[in-house]
Amino acid sequence: MDNFHFELIKKDKKTRARAGIIYTPHGKIETPAFSVVGTRASVKGLDEADLKNAGSQVVLANTYHLYLRPGVNIIKDFGGIRKFMNWNGPMITDSGGYQVSYLWSGIKKSTKSVEVTDKGAIFPSYIDGSICQITPEESIRIQKILGADIVMAFDQPIKLSNSQKLNDSAIKRTFDWEERSYKEHVKSNSKQALYGILHGGLNKKIRKKFLDFILKIGFDGIAFGDETIGADPEITAKAMETVSEYLPDDKPVHALGLGGGPAGIFAGVANGMDTFDNTGITRMARSGTLFIYPEDGGNKSNKYRLNIKNSKFKSSKKPISKICTCYTCMKYSAAYIHHLNLNDDPLAARLQTIHNVHYINNLMKEIRISILEGCFESLMKNWLSA
Repeated sequence: MDNFHFELIKKDKKTRARAGIIYTPHGKIETPAFSVVGTRASVKGLDEADLKNAGSQVVLANTYHLYLRPGVNIIKDFGGIRKFMNWNGPMITDSGGYQVSYLWSGIKKSTKSVEVTDKGAIFPSYIDGSICQITPEESIRIQKILGADIVMAFDQPIKLSNSQKLNDSAIKRTFDWEERSYKEHVKSNSKQALYGILHGGLNKKIRKKFLDFILKIGFDGIAFGDETIGADPEITAKAMETVSEYLPDDKPVHALGLGGGPAGIFAGVANGMDTFDNTGITRMARSGTLFIYPEDGGNKSNKYRLNIKNSKFKSSKKPISKICTCYTCMKYSAAYIHHLNLNDDPLAARLQTIHNVHYINNLMKEIRISILEGCFESLMKNWLSA
């Protein structure tokens, strides 16, 4: 791939946290960094200016959803997803593996079910019930058309509630799917960076086997996957600790769906995570759940969150956070945001999303500075002891 590489700037001496730079054809990503999720080529309610003003460096989009709507031909006609959504920075796309494996259960327009075989996944569209198929090769071809800088190998994630037999089958299948993804990637002469997905739950042997496989094949980066990443901070830490000591210095590490709050983020960074994505950060914002700092009363018990719909904010002249510098906190009172929610005003979702995205990006910036200055562990303790 052209113009893609990872530069390690500094490693923390007491943890596995690290600061670096991911160079992509469309700009650099200073790490550790949050990739805001634009599932269907949009971060709901925000435009490019909102995202940039909130400190966003990179956007992640969803291959499965874009494949179904608007369709790859339309995006191809625009010259790729970046031009389609008017975002001029780095982008990531997932492979669609998780969606075709598990999200199909919510389909209401068709009685047909998904069929996952060694070849790939056959499933009904949640839009019109038409039958679709995605294979590892097709996932890579779709992602090439979408045109993100970083793409993911096709996988079938293990699920904590599945039987051991089903998960063993998914693990075996994922090794094959990832290798086929890589071969298609090479065959297509793609200029994108391809990450291999690292599964295995809390099983160190399986995690290490995946990591060795990813490094042997020659993937450009590593992505921690499956439900243990983001399940809760302690489980996330245990899952990443299985192989964090073996992570190479020359490849970036992404955490897929990492838990949407400070505790989970610190757990990931402390174990070598460079980038992560999470849909909950913006989803919570739209429902009125907003992040606050320790200085505002944020702590592990309340998960650094408040519910702006609570009646106690009805007449508050203060902003959501007394130290936040986002557009929302600089311009509006908590009472006004509360009022917008009571009236179902769409402005509420926009202003709240700006706040949550800015909050997480600001936390990542603070974490990066602490690593560079050699005080990451102190920062982590200050936050998590609140």
